[in-house]
Amino acid sequence: MSRLLSDPRLRIGAVVAAMAVLAGLGIVTHPGKADTRVEAATTEPSRVIVNRTALACPVLSAGGKMTSVVNAVSPTLPDGTPTSAGAAQPLSIAPLPATSNPVGSLLKRGTIGSSPVSSKPVPLSIQGTGPLAAGTVGTSTTTAPDGEVNRGMASVPCQLPGSDFWFVGASGASDRRDVLVLTNLDSINAEVNVSVYSRAGAADLPAARGIVVPAHGTSELFLRQVAPDLRDIALHVESTGGRVAAAVRSNASSAGKPLGVDWLNQSADPATMSFVPAVAPGNGQRILSIANPTDLQATVSLTINGPNGPFKPAGLETVMVDAGAVKTVALDKVLNGDASGITLTSDQPVTAALRATDASRTEFSSIGSADALAGPAYLVLPAHRQPVVLQVTAPGKTASVKFELRDAVGRALVTRALDIVNGATTPISFPAQPRPTYLMVQQTRGTVVAGVTLMPAPKPSKDDVPQVAAWPLSTSLVFRAQLGAQPDVSAALR
Repeated sequence: MSRLLSDPRLRIGAVVAAMAVLAGLGIVTHPGKADTRVEAATTEPSRVIVNRTALACPVLSAGGKMTSVVNAVSPTLPDGTPTSAGAAQPLSIAPLPATSNPVGSLLKRGTIGSSPVSSKPVPLSIQGTGPLAAGTVGTSTTTAPDGEVNRGMASVPCQLPGSDFWFVGASGASDRRDVLVLTNLDSINAEVNVSVYSRAGAADLPAARGIVVPAHGTSELFLRQVAPDLRDIALHVESTGGRVAAAVRSNASSAGKPLGVDWLNQSADPATMSFVPAVAPGNGQRILSIANPTDLQATVSLTINGPNGPFKPAGLETVMVDAGAVKTVALDKVLNGDASGITLTSDQPVTAALRATDASRTEFSSIGSADALAGPAYLVLPAHRQPVVLQVTAPGKTASVKFELRDAVGRALVTRALDIVNGATTPISFPAQPRPTYLMVQQTRGTVVAGVTLMPAPKPSKDDVPQVAAWPLSTSLVFRAQLGAQPDVSAALR
């Protein structure tokens, strides 16, 4: 064999064949880090054939009377988007054990599939191969009308397994019950290390290293146990073997009174320019947490991207964040209740998240820093009693987007294109929906970050369960799988 490959003609042929195989299967071997620069976001993303999907949908821990549901869709894709050949095979919504029977399925592109509403929820996965895999997204939502642990609404997009995650705004303090939930959808065990950053700097926590996540199972890390009394922390989750999906469940309370439950959305990798989208409108706390994982102090400049354009918050134009530390900033007064985005410019790479409460401070949501959109983004929205707000920010020059809201059977409810003024955030409200819907948002010009928020009515009735949520929007894997990545064609010659 070595003699055959010594012939240059055969070696070139092998390389070409390897490239063809990689393109046909939509697989990237040893991918490089995605290019998330602002200028890169304005280029046409590469499209690859995605023929397999696996998403983890976490649930809250048991406690109180609650119901949980997973809604998912294989969305309608733009004309010309490549999908794998062959007949559409159903995608399953099923519990994690490999022997579990599906509790729901996706049978047709553009039609939302759901799990049964469960009062005893378990973690679910969305998995399958074939044409329906491309673009598939799901959302896990739990609501509880009472109880000291889970009262409120917790909703989070189902997660794609990987090896590197950031979460900002967690806590190990006594008034919080935050838990890192690790899910392994594969058939081999995975191992994870967690680095923790606090107000006082990087924390050395041996119990956060070498966490084994069993095949087709979950592991939980209770932050109050491994990081007691560390109030504002950031987590860097790194897999040292195998893939995991990571999520942070957060319960808040005060003197036994529940103050909300939700998931902390992931934050983007540290960068010298970061964007926090979808700061919810209305009254309540708005707490920005900034994590600096580097060995040098970071000087961070804040710009608020409000509905009327950008401005520097008085007295908070510049924030100093110590090396390896997390700094929190209260933005309630400067935001004035407006739907906004935040741009952070720093001399050291930082990442961030924002925590928003309702006016009564009895429910909250969290939105992490996000990368600019580089192609269509899809999001399944659960049924909601109040309007949701799509918030689109153009942190640089004037930008343009188009978006569609579709119902459970794929009918377009809203289709629109609009320009976003440079440096501004534009809120678009969608009415309450008794059934799940799904949203497509696509940047068509300039740099755009976006998210969706849900807040309770200004004067809710006494028996209402407050619905507070924030959902990030990120470029679909169909359009970002090869951004900045190069296939390792030499693997065919080994």
